[in-house]
Amino acid sequence: MDWIKQHYERAFLGAFALALIACSGWLSWKALSFPENFAERNSNKKPDNTITPPDTKSVDAAAALASNPRSWSPHEGSLFVSRPYVLKEDKLIDPLEEGDPLHPPITNVWLQKYDLDYGDVAVKSQDPDKDRFSNLEEFLAGTDPTNEKSVPPYHTKLRLTKFDPVPFRLKFGGDSGDGETFIINAKDAKARTQFLKLGDMIEEAPYKLLAYEKKTISKNDMEVNVSELTIQNTETGRKIVLVYDKEADDPTSYGEFLYLYDNTKHRWKKDDEFALSPENDRKYKLIDISAQEAQIEDLESGQKFQIGKAE
Repeated sequence: MDWIKQHYERAFLGAFALALIACSGWLSWKALSFPENFAERNSNKKPDNTITPPDTKSVDAAAALASNPRSWSPHEGSLFVSRPYVLKEDKLIDPLEEGDPLHPPITNVWLQKYDLDYGDVAVKSQDPDKDRFSNLEEFLAGTDPTNEKSVPPYHTKLRLTKFDPVPFRLKFGGDSGDGETFIINAKDAKARTQFLKLGDMIEEAPYKLLAYEKKTISKNDMEVNVSELTIQNTETGRKIVLVYDKEADDPTSYGEFLYLYDNTKHRWKKDDEFALSPENDRKYKLIDISAQEAQIEDLESGQKFQIGKAE
């Protein structure tokens, strides 16, 4: 150790020389092994140009989501998204609850059931399935507004536009007091009053007296005569009930109708039979008519339906 302290310059130079010798040996070894390290890259060997296909699973999954985007649907709400509410006339309405209807008489639940836009003020008049029936008509009939094969009855498209009555030329003037002889007044200016009994024929008219019922009602503390005389047309078999001192309409009264399904107009006489397109094989009969409404009968089922007056 004393020698190193006395001759540290020589000791340092000796250590440095040993380090140089070691580095020279390592470089010589690496140089000798250089051809082996680059043997696989020898230019005489034919290169492998095969390209490994990339993994496209994630790309395909993203493309599928892009082509089928998610759609919004009604929900019960969550921590971050509220349930949908509608403000109507300063009142906040929850369409998910069966409360105040947004478009009466249609219920909110029915609108949501068929995914209809309850925020649209014209939703009642819309026709999503293009079957010529509005959402309101489908709701009242209990049919599916999104299925063109589910339609309300076609007679619901019928409206009375005009009543054209033909006054009956005969009027019941009561009985003569014995309940057996009846007074028939003709409205014709020159016709005479007739006194007939049950079974008699009315002069100059194809009608026979068929039955009589004496009736009274109390009105304003007074007894009012509402007795009924039934007569029958011997040619058609149709019966008419004449009420005491009351005007009656002839069975030949007409009605004019508008069929909203195809906007066609029709004129039918009482007792006429008819069909409504596109159900041309289904027959109806006009059995009664007045200034306010008409009544038709389905000849197959026997059901009777009221036809309202057009607005």
